[in-house]
Amino acid sequence: MWLRSDRLLAGFIAAASLIPSCLSATPIRHGADWEPEYVLVATAGNITINCKSRYSTILNGTSPGPTLHLQEGKTTWVRVWNRIPDDNVTVHWHGLTQRTAPFADGTPLVSQWPIAPNEFFDYEIHPEPGDAGTYFYHSHVGFHSVTAHGLLIVDEAKNATKPYDYDGDIPLFFSDDYPREDESIEEGLTANPFVWSGEPSAVVLNGQSGNASLSNATDDTCKPFIINVKPGKTYRLRFVGGTAISFLMAGIEGHDLTIIEADGHYTKPVDTSYVQFGSGQRYSALLRTKTEVELLMEGKRDFWMRYEARDRPTNPWGWAIVHYECIGLEPELPQDLPETQPVPLPTNVTEYTQWMEYTLEALTPDNNFPRLEEVTRTVYITMNQMVMDGFYNGSIVGGLDWVQNNLSWSEGDYEVGHAAPYLVQAYVTGQTPDYDAAIANGGWDPQTRAWPARIGEVLDIVWLSNSGPTRGFDNHPMHAHGEHYYDLGSGNGTYDAARNELKFRDYTPARRDTTMLYRYSSSSAEPYHTAGWRAWRIRVTKDNVGAWLLHCHVLGHMIMGMQTVWVFGDGDELATHIPQPYIEGYLEFGGSAYGNDTYDPLVMHWFD
Repeated sequence: MWLRSDRLLAGFIAAASLIPSCLSATPIRHGADWEPEYVLVATAGNITINCKSRYSTILNGTSPGPTLHLQEGKTTWVRVWNRIPDDNVTVHWHGLTQRTAPFADGTPLVSQWPIAPNEFFDYEIHPEPGDAGTYFYHSHVGFHSVTAHGLLIVDEAKNATKPYDYDGDIPLFFSDDYPREDESIEEGLTANPFVWSGEPSAVVLNGQSGNASLSNATDDTCKPFIINVKPGKTYRLRFVGGTAISFLMAGIEGHDLTIIEADGHYTKPVDTSYVQFGSGQRYSALLRTKTEVELLMEGKRDFWMRYEARDRPTNPWGWAIVHYECIGLEPELPQDLPETQPVPLPTNVTEYTQWMEYTLEALTPDNNFPRLEEVTRTVYITMNQMVMDGFYNGSIVGGLDWVQNNLSWSEGDYEVGHAAPYLVQAYVTGQTPDYDAAIANGGWDPQTRAWPARIGEVLDIVWLSNSGPTRGFDNHPMHAHGEHYYDLGSGNGTYDAARNELKFRDYTPARRDTTMLYRYSSSSAEPYHTAGWRAWRIRVTKDNVGAWLLHCHVLGHMIMGMQTVWVFGDGDELATHIPQPYIEGYLEFGGSAYGNDTYDPLVMHWFD
């Protein structure tokens, strides 16, 4: 683990002096007369989750942390303090990577140095018009984000008109609860012999697991969450997949929903009876409540919301209560959980692997969608488990990694070599991945272990699910840092680009940042069998130059190496993108852009 050191990284700083400076950039001292809009303080301690105590990393003393509101066209500063004495911290602004200042993506050893104990870092975020939507923030170190997370909402610009009318806004933030603590889980996942994290014991909604009744729960953290509504109104429900692994479905008894947003972008309306989402995904859906006459005819004012996981050895579930605030009906909430299931949710894999596929379109037409004939390179990435220093004979004997075209990347492995973040290396040494070497090696450069892309390229990235030595398949919510991509859909079997392109003759896919590579069966007859794909299209421009993670958002899989580091642009293009005086305080661990109790940092205001 990197901890604070006052020793300069002499080689990097010396190299930095070789980069031409630009006098237009002037760092600003963030002293006593400067205040951020928000302050997040990371701590570790015992909190109550699912009616039990767990030692966890949290932000501002709660899980989830406070809701942050940003606005289109306006810069917001968030100061993140690390008050954990023995671990580093970062915060990633999930879905807003392209709207953060350089070195502020929150990915340690990719875009920035982590925040050392008792230091802080000021993050600058500037949503653009069109970014209004649902996001979240979370730590990007180890297993922290199972509890160190919170909702982030980008509101429309001042005086802008919302494209959909609604009377209330109801966030629904879902997360997982694990019996084991973070450190134990991380140690097991990286150990030889390998030890799996185990399965979540509960799915938590807004801090409550909903698996105990109001009458039997020992405290509020395992009671059903209460969603208060009024008759004859329309509410925006924001479903946020803050889970570590759980792939969820949620529906409301006697009510349908209308999808209006996916991953921070408004979509054309699509009606549905339920919503499904994996880790990292977000959807907004309109809920139109019943009228008072309808409620009186039904003789009830409370309706159950059911949520449950899919495709795991054990699938946790929970309940929430949609409670109508109205007169003339029994006011008491239901004290017991339902004896029968009042909310039908699909169990057929064919049904839920097709949910919203080739359906969601941007509300505002996008004329920038590249067609197949514009694609300059297709990168096929096969993902499977690999036994390390051992073998598989019905059980795993040795360590276990996830690999992408035989490459595993995790923060812990990269950190062992005391390597600087990729973005820092690119600035201080000019080193970026060797493009030709990568092309000859399945897309990644063997020396830097990174995946290069050139400005002007239009990439099709095709993720392929492989059963590996254990013959097993998993769901993988694939997430991209940087610019949102065009999601080209998914399917079982083999990807056929020409056949798939036919679906875009009268349909333009919505831009996304997290979509699911599905598990179409639990296992294969033979090891290392490929079945299932998810495809993306990305146009690489000067606006998305940088170092970006593209990875599975399942926390355990990330720690096991299911991450790829991409570098868009070469060393000269990166140096041109950010002026030299801006970067000097960001080039060393605990540099002058990081503050502490006795030091006020020098920070560049990128969006001023």
